[in-house]
Amino acid sequence: MKDFILSFDWFPKIGGAHLWLYEIYSRWPRPVTVLTSTPELSSEKISDFLSGYLLNSVVRLPICLNSWGIDASFLKTSLKLFRYLYQYRRCNSIFIHSLKSIPETSALFLSKFLLGSRLKIITYAHGEEFLVAKTSRNLSFLVAFSLKLSDAIISNSNSTKNLMSPFLPKDKPVFVTKLGVNFHKYQMKQYRKIVRSSWKVSDQDVVLITISRMEPRKNHSAVIKVLSSLRKQGLPVVYVIGGEGEERENLLNIVHNLHLQDYVKFLGLLSEDEKIKAYNAADIHVMPSIKVGPMIEGFGIVFMEAAAAGLPSIAGNVGGQPEAVIHGKTGFIVDGTNLMELEQSLKKLILDSNLRENMARNALLWAKQHDWSLIAQQTFDLLSFLWEET
Repeated sequence: MKDFILSFDWFPKIGGAHLWLYEIYSRWPRPVTVLTSTPELSSEKISDFLSGYLLNSVVRLPICLNSWGIDASFLKTSLKLFRYLYQYRRCNSIFIHSLKSIPETSALFLSKFLLGSRLKIITYAHGEEFLVAKTSRNLSFLVAFSLKLSDAIISNSNSTKNLMSPFLPKDKPVFVTKLGVNFHKYQMKQYRKIVRSSWKVSDQDVVLITISRMEPRKNHSAVIKVLSSLRKQGLPVVYVIGGEGEERENLLNIVHNLHLQDYVKFLGLLSEDEKIKAYNAADIHVMPSIKVGPMIEGFGIVFMEAAAAGLPSIAGNVGGQPEAVIHGKTGFIVDGTNLMELEQSLKKLILDSNLRENMARNALLWAKQHDWSLIAQQTFDLLSFLWEET
């Protein structure tokens, strides 16, 4: 029996999808090897919290895809994957834990055909890939084909499962597991005063925080516009933003035009330790994500991270966000395109410290129930029918 993760991108170039697999399989009861095309980089370029064996069990294959569709690079990659996996043909079972249906699972078609039932494919579903697939007949075919190749599918939310349904063969097992958090690592309130002092905010200021890639669907711009209105009403509110991305210049321009330079803090890229301390120094987590083109928030791991630091969240009403935040209990779900609705929810939390504290307690309990150790065990148990078949 042999386990592999197949992810064409790997550390240090990662997103929430990669982190999901890392956190699950670093706790897997069997050894796991990562198959990737990402070149090896020096250890100091890998985020400081990632020191598990999965980073030392990586096979870097000379594979390269020009796109997610079917072309010469796709066929060459499929052949190279088969050649590598063929050496394990004497194993009674080879389990491939595939990052996404496209391009990872689709590139396994030759291996699945030639290695037969001994090759078991577990495909992870995130949401965006199914919206992208709807833009192309070629991609729609590949996604449907990939799901048919899969022996089991794990979805990050019921929302993603619904997006998948038009491509899904009948009777294909799909399991929903929410994303998790390293709960105990987020208990860092002792650094709150030091970090807030570095931001030049007082104990009386209410600090909003977003830590994510700066891209349109994350909707930072809406929060900045609402911040301007709240400041005009005399509310002591400050907005802290962690991360980088293509929206940075646009956001800087909005801040400048609204004269908010003293009240919006751009932190840049944060290490894992800096991120955790930042959450613990803030008061409200806000990321009312919206749908932009085919891109949505499949679940939003940041909502669990914020909850683990004891922050209520304001999330958007699209994708899997309503499954990450319990409306009225751990935060509020809003229409991210409705600035008035966003402002009213923020105002409630800013003005009512008792409500904030109550939601913070609920958020801590919610996050504790989703510790990665519990999610990893749940995933292993859900897939046990595959182990029993071997």
